[in-house]
Amino acid sequence: MQTQRVRSGTRTVWSIDRAHSIVEFTVKNFMFFTVKGSFRDIGGILQREGDEIDRSTVEVAIKAASIATGIKRRDAHLRSKDFLNTDHYPDIRFQSTTVEQGGDRDTLRVSGLLTIKQTSREVVLDVNEMDWSRSPNGEEVVYYTATTELDRFDFDVNYLRGVIGRKLQIAINVQASRRIDSGDAAVG
Repeated sequence: MQTQRVRSGTRTVWSIDRAHSIVEFTVKNFMFFTVKGSFRDIGGILQREGDEIDRSTVEVAIKAASIATGIKRRDAHLRSKDFLNTDHYPDIRFQSTTVEQGGDRDTLRVSGLLTIKQTSREVVLDVNEMDWSRSPNGEEVVYYTATTELDRFDFDVNYLRGVIGRKLQIAINVQASRRIDSGDAAVG
């Protein structure tokens, strides 16, 4: 698989497609069962400076209330003050600090600050550049997957210590479309 490369010095801006992007997670519950869930309202901007990958940036906002595990009562509890407190902290944010080439030509390591409930911690995403294509209406589209592990205690999500696992496995699937204008854009 080979991804499309952009000429050096050419700045491109990509908007994350909310309809085709998702953040998924798994966490142990009662140390025996695995709970799976997702956030489906994810938006943001990816900026690339040609083939100078170290000048790239990533800015993402996830609506915390979009959390879904398939059980409405549990989802409501996860939105409450015990967990994400989505009424008071509606967004989960990620802002890259460094982007660098990974172990091969189709991988990247993206480090940045993840903010949950006003607590920011550095995380590292292992990213795969999956593909580049054109949509049926001619838009340029890129696809990325990323993985990381988070410790929920690092973000002051401490409810039910010892019952619910502290480590979450995160998998992110992003589809982004190239913007025609390359101006700066706010993430919302």
